[in-house]
Amino acid sequence: MKTKIAVTIGPASADPEKIKKIIELGASALRINFSHGNIGEWKKYVDLIQDTCKNLNRHIALIGDLPGPSIRLGEMKGKVILKKDDLARIIYKDRVGDADEKVLPLPFEPFFNNINAGDILLMDDGRIQLQVIGVEKREVIVKALTPAEISSRKAIVVKGREIDLPTLSNRDLEAVRFSISNDLDYIGLSYVRNAGDIELLKSTLSSLGGVEIGVISKIETVQAVNNLTEIIDASDALLVARGDLGMHFGLEQVPRLQESIVEKCLEKGKPVIVATQLLGSMIDNPVPTRSEIVDILSAVRDGVDTLMLTGETAAGKYPVEAVKWLRKVIETYDSAITPRKIKLPRDADIRDRFAEGITMLAESLRASIAIYTKTGRVALRISRNRPNVEVYACSGSLKTIRKISILWGVKPVKVEALEYFEGLEEMLSTLKSSSEVKSGDVIILTYGLRDEPMHLVKIVQIR
Repeated sequence: MKTKIAVTIGPASADPEKIKKIIELGASALRINFSHGNIGEWKKYVDLIQDTCKNLNRHIALIGDLPGPSIRLGEMKGKVILKKDDLARIIYKDRVGDADEKVLPLPFEPFFNNINAGDILLMDDGRIQLQVIGVEKREVIVKALTPAEISSRKAIVVKGREIDLPTLSNRDLEAVRFSISNDLDYIGLSYVRNAGDIELLKSTLSSLGGVEIGVISKIETVQAVNNLTEIIDASDALLVARGDLGMHFGLEQVPRLQESIVEKCLEKGKPVIVATQLLGSMIDNPVPTRSEIVDILSAVRDGVDTLMLTGETAAGKYPVEAVKWLRKVIETYDSAITPRKIKLPRDADIRDRFAEGITMLAESLRASIAIYTKTGRVALRISRNRPNVEVYACSGSLKTIRKISILWGVKPVKVEALEYFEGLEEMLSTLKSSSEVKSGDVIILTYGLRDEPMHLVKIVQIR
């Protein structure tokens, strides 16, 4: 599959057999949402994933998703159930015991200083709407505008307003340290507002010894959309978080926003992921809706690198079935769709022009492309061109192999060699022995353009 699959692991899928099936179905990345659970639960998920990957001899990206600068409820013993027009209290507290009291804890005092009667509070990707009808010093009375089932750690958005919050909370820093010590490959930064947020996270990672971890910026706020160009430039990858976008913008605007964000990422040569409600109905049902199939097809046509399942696999009743359906839709249409080519600007970097030239050469010869990469950058540059031929990228670095697994159309190949020429020869031998290439096939072997007087590009016909 050229379009890759990422899957969120949570209580519904944190089972060795389910994770095994999800990986065997072709997941290229697995995600842990640090907004929920604790270090003990995160460690359980990581160990399950890493043990399964080792047993299957598979190398896939592991993504940790930070809560980011958001307003979240505290801990509740159960769910608070509200009917339309029911009243509930939001109080300044870390946790509450009895859900029947219709009390929601919120351990963030600035919220109570920035809320006004008449404000609309949104939760659960906008499906839950509460209207503020009374405000006291550390208590807010709300009326349910929709039926609601509210559980711990739900994020709250104030419709039409953004409250200034610190980029990294203590929980974020706890999750960053966990990600470094457990060898995660990417960290997702939620509620990004500008390039400064990303630079702060990157400097924090560097100071703690996690410089190799990539940063995925989640586009989900008005400020992020307004500052999109600088955010793309500062990030290692982007994620279109459609659930939160739908709370900050009108739902009718989300498809247009998704398309424009994806196009801008392709122009800038950065990987882009689309997430939230791809197969939302499968949280409760074993078969998706027709409109969900069309939605997935639209994202594939746009040329996104990766499609990510969230609640469907973290908390849904049919996590494995959801992955099967996503794979089925991608496989049905992937080979028939040629994503639009992004024309390089006239002042493009010579390394980008080199990657474009290799792509054009391979397509004209109907040849596969095989590259050796130490950092993954040449694989990204080739992928950016959306080649209509097979692309193999090998590396002696396991971290690099896992990080490039989210790239559109790139098949990672782990080799032992740590240098370019030896790596290309080892990869060619591996591709032959695995029947990825066969007699008569043409393959172009190369590596990233370096500052040296001579560069090797080999055209090989398999015999």
